[in-house]
Amino acid sequence: MMPLILSILVGAGAGAALGYFGQCRSGACPLMASWPRGAIFGALLGAMFHYGPGREIAGARALRDMDGPMQAVGAAGFEAEVLQSDVPVLVDFYATWCGPCKGLAPTLVRLAEAYQGRIRFVKVDVDKDAALASRFGVSAVPTLLLFRAGLPAETLVGGLDERSLRSRLDSLLASSRTADPGVPTSADLSAPGAAAGSR
Repeated sequence: MMPLILSILVGAGAGAALGYFGQCRSGACPLMASWPRGAIFGALLGAMFHYGPGREIAGARALRDMDGPMQAVGAAGFEAEVLQSDVPVLVDFYATWCGPCKGLAPTLVRLAEAYQGRIRFVKVDVDKDAALASRFGVSAVPTLLLFRAGLPAETLVGGLDERSLRSRLDSLLASSRTADPGVPTSADLSAPGAAAGSR
């Protein structure tokens, strides 16, 4: 609620200033006809900005702030970061306007920290890279694609809880371990004697 009030106040202030100093005599320019009309139109523009591009900008900033260890990739870096990765990769296909994407972001950051070095976590903005989303059949956000050896291994659509995601990631690591026995799962790391065996 506070960002909306702030947008309205800033718009009203800017509109009032334009109306006071602009003094449009013809009446054809509503923002500058008088300071009260300028304040009203400015407040309306502030509210429209809040619910339009302002919300988009704020959503992008909120998701960017939650990136943590997750790397944003586009079509140019997808081949190197995902398809040629030597470790499994979780790709988060998201959009800045998507509420569930924002809700899932902190969970993904925690998981990226927990699985660091064993699974790479990257994110793709479907609005900026629509062709990449289309290439992998992404039609809803959030969509998580799990890649193993450069190929999609599993697709998860919608918000999942952290426990379910950990289970899927451990399965991904276990299936990767059959090809490469040196990749530990979180179960291996939490097993008794795991710390002693790693010394």
